[in-house]
Amino acid sequence: MTWRRALAYWLCCLALVGYYRAVDRRPAAEAVHVVRAAFLDVGDNRITTLELRREDRVVRCRRVDARWQVTAPAGSVVPADLIAALVTNITELPDVDVVAESSTDLAQFGLDTPAAEMTLTPESGTPITVRLGSRNPSGTAVYAQRSGSDRVYLVGLNVLYYADLVFEAVVPHGSGS
Repeated sequence: MTWRRALAYWLCCLALVGYYRAVDRRPAAEAVHVVRAAFLDVGDNRITTLELRREDRVVRCRRVDARWQVTAPAGSVVPADLIAALVTNITELPDVDVVAESSTDLAQFGLDTPAAEMTLTPESGTPITVRLGSRNPSGTAVYAQRSGSDRVYLVGLNVLYYADLVFEAVVPHGSGS
């Protein structure tokens, strides 16, 4: 390689750097700060009762000898493993996204009239109410809010899925359908 060719390459490089700095430079994108926080601080083995509400329907369950039983509506049967899966899913959520520290417009999250509401009562302590709202725009999670917090969280869609399955499974004893 001759010195003229090397000089030409260096001049092209300097011209491109100059062009980049003067014209084609884009402003740095602002970093998005995602807040993550624990949703509940109680283990599933400490929950003794569960009340699940949707519109005017209520399903009440309690843990008896480490198995879940439906206490209301009277005569209903729901698989104990399904209730256990719901309780485990809501209590063992990893840190979840906080989408709003507080919101005066809960309708944008579907929390003004929640899709489902559950009250979990631990063996000691105060009951915890969890409201499940709308799905997020991508349909992969659901907005949630728990008692004692103004935060709006984004939790996995499995929580709403298991709640739906519990309502679908409420079958009076002996009806067979």
